[in-house]
Amino acid sequence: MSADALPPGERPDLDSLMADLFGLNIRGAKTIGHLFMRPKDVFDSARVYDWRSQYTPTLRLAFSILTVFSLLSFFWTSEDDILYQTLYNQFSEIYANDPNAGDVGEMIDAMFAGYNIFFPFIYMLVHGLVGSIVFLWGKGTPWVARIRLYFGIASVGIAISVTSLMIMPFIDSSLFWLYSIVGMSIGFLAYMLTYARGMRGYYPIASLIGRSFFLAIIVTLTDFLVALIAGTSASLWAESSFA
Repeated sequence: MSADALPPGERPDLDSLMADLFGLNIRGAKTIGHLFMRPKDVFDSARVYDWRSQYTPTLRLAFSILTVFSLLSFFWTSEDDILYQTLYNQFSEIYANDPNAGDVGEMIDAMFAGYNIFFPFIYMLVHGLVGSIVFLWGKGTPWVARIRLYFGIASVGIAISVTSLMIMPFIDSSLFWLYSIVGMSIGFLAYMLTYARGMRGYYPIASLIGRSFFLAIIVTLTDFLVALIAGTSASLWAESSFA
């Protein structure tokens, strides 16, 4: 069938190509934009079986961004990168007196590769388990809606992490820990604000603030746990390859 014979709405376009490449489309961009600007609209739609045909499911959105994040990490990571240099210095000290140790640079390259492969799957598994047992979304919210809402919060953090990674090559290595603390604080505040704005009207103000703070702690600690598991897995894999 000729493409000209198809109705305009059925012809593949740029949105279709983006979906082919990354599983994302214009609706996905709209979803992440509304999670920052109008989270209550996304939260209300998460409670409806088809998202009111307005938003990309947050579970898919989170995994898609994580996948793109991991793919682009290969291009953003270089020997001049602040994180690379920090790890290189640490491993150089650890293996300075080990004659059987492999090349530190190759070990770190393998570690980054392993981390980028492990991280998305570990993130989805651990956050999915936590999201299913978090009861902060109103009485009677089913477990599917809880996971949808939780990953709406998580997607905001992932988007901030992508931005943080893009900026990292321009940060001086001496500012690494300060940059990390600032990034963590921004993420924590974003979790609080997204929950508070998305759940506005469900709870009194004082209760809403307390719940948003508690949820931000849960998501932040889970982020740390995911990073720890993924980092440990990548380190063990890299060390076993170059021991």
